[in-house]
Amino acid sequence: MNLGLEGKSALVCAASRGFGKAVALQLAGAGARVAMCARGEEDLLLAAAEVRTAGKTAPGGADAAVMTRALDVTDSPAVAQFVEDVQGTWGSIDLLLINAGGPPAGNFADLDLAQWEAAYRLTLESAVRMSQLVLPGMMNRGWGRIVQITSVSVLQPVENLLLSSVIRPAAHALIRNLALEAAPRGVTVNSVAPGFHLTSAIERLITKKMEMTGGTRQEVLDAWSADIPAGRLGEPEELANLILFLMSEGAGYITGQCIVADGGWVKGTF
Repeated sequence: MNLGLEGKSALVCAASRGFGKAVALQLAGAGARVAMCARGEEDLLLAAAEVRTAGKTAPGGADAAVMTRALDVTDSPAVAQFVEDVQGTWGSIDLLLINAGGPPAGNFADLDLAQWEAAYRLTLESAVRMSQLVLPGMMNRGWGRIVQITSVSVLQPVENLLLSSVIRPAAHALIRNLALEAAPRGVTVNSVAPGFHLTSAIERLITKKMEMTGGTRQEVLDAWSADIPAGRLGEPEELANLILFLMSEGAGYITGQCIVADGGWVKGTF
């Protein structure tokens, strides 16, 4: 299948590890130019070197064009400057991955107001900011793809993840409404909802669960896997495959959706 991403310019948030890095690698392999941002500069530069090399698997067979910037997506001026620099260098941003990791674990009694406000800034406000900076240009050019990484907590509450279960549905509501506005101008806007995948964020949850239960890492993994019909946790590359398709030319009639990748964990209807 021709993805139609050669020469497209992508901005990938939280790109130093996990889902963001996996998507950046896939985009480079499809021939896209990739702008990567993340908080940790050392990890970001290491990931960028891999992404640059991944371009050799694209039809042109050359290193991918890569830009990097160490920043926090809650830092409005830094985000705006990076977007401006990418657009100034490459002329446009055609593909946007909204990704900021998840707010910390905790139940209601564990969380203070400052943590609620920080979760809002990380999960919802950052998505609004990125969309404000990138979506108008896509609409003016008549083509673009925005994908937001959210969580199955959009569809079903997850134990000990209250902040995610409350704020992420609002972030997807943003996506649904942007899709309505952008569709007539050739731009699709979607969310993907991963379940349990082997990322650094999941490793933190595993540690939290071990502290709560006194179990070992393997016991926590076995307990989670037992509740997943696929019988295992996912790999970041599996979600990246889905995102790559949603960003492709062939996905132009899919918009406003929240597509689940969870091995069958969510049992409800939606």
